[in-house]
Amino acid sequence: MELLKRIYHFIIIFFEEFLSTAALITCASAIVIQVFYRYFLNISLEWPFELSIYAYIWTLYLGAAWGVREEHHVKFNILYDALPPKLQKMVNIIFNTITTTVFIIIFRPVWGYLLFNYRIKTVALKIPWTYVFMVFPIFLSLTIIHNIEHIICDIKFLFSHKDTDKTGDEVKC
Repeated sequence: MELLKRIYHFIIIFFEEFLSTAALITCASAIVIQVFYRYFLNISLEWPFELSIYAYIWTLYLGAAWGVREEHHVKFNILYDALPPKLQKMVNIIFNTITTTVFIIIFRPVWGYLLFNYRIKTVALKIPWTYVFMVFPIFLSLTIIHNIEHIICDIKFLFSHKDTDKTGDEVKC
């Protein structure tokens, strides 16, 4: 069981932290290359611009999955923070259940569309669109996993008799 947890955490860290960071570095590097070639060598390259857009897409979706894991997405905090902790957890459960259900429903059509686009190549890099947008089903999968984890944690919180621990902080999973 411990080995499975380690593998799971490695996969999560690889996609959400390592790969998103690598995509951000790729995006920034491609922009620097484009600026250097355009303004110092007076040569306009197509591929760095295209690469920076695709790397940005990967950064965006992997970073969004990371945000779901860390619970850093935007909430309407004025109302949410005014609710008692158990009601906040109930709101979280409802929202995460709806989001997870929608993501599970759209996963199959997204996957089919992704496979369909394999024969279409990008303009400058000539790579299949499937590789560019493969990040979206990865994002859906990671978000589904994290939402299920949050739902389980929130249900445990609702059935616990304590809202806070000995220090007064909210109980976390």
